[in-house]
Amino acid sequence: MEQYYSIKKQYPDAVLLFRVGDFFETFGEDAVTVARDLNIVLTSRQKDDEGNKIPLAGVPYHALDVYLARLVKSGHKVVICDQVEDPKLAKGLVKREITRVVTPGTIIEPSMLEESSNNYLPLLVQEQKNGRYGLAFVDVSTGELLTTEIESIG
Repeated sequence: MEQYYSIKKQYPDAVLLFRVGDFFETFGEDAVTVARDLNIVLTSRQKDDEGNKIPLAGVPYHALDVYLARLVKSGHKVVICDQVEDPKLAKGLVKREITRVVTPGTIIEPSMLEESSNNYLPLLVQEQKNGRYGLAFVDVSTGELLTTEIESIG
């Protein structure tokens, strides 16, 4: 749990999916959120220092893309923390690292994109010298790129 909370502290605004064996697990408030938004069982594994049960919800690692898409569609930023060494060869805690941070703007997997709508990523740049703006939109599902330049407002 110390390893989980240490990583969670780095991403307080995101749901942390933490690989434990064949599952990606969430704990505490993340578990409550995940159980509610994915309509899965909320359980508990152990107790905290005060003796209260720690909420737990998890999804099988092989089904991650399905659940990940649903979490992002629900408006969540999701951090994937995966095991980066073979648990059988680990001495002590299994080494884990952040392998991905997923938001609506970082999804590129066709299986996770809405086929019936555009999937735009916007970019806005302001030129410091004269205050003009450059605006671009790229549709990650089709590759369409739209750009324009706007004179200074003011």
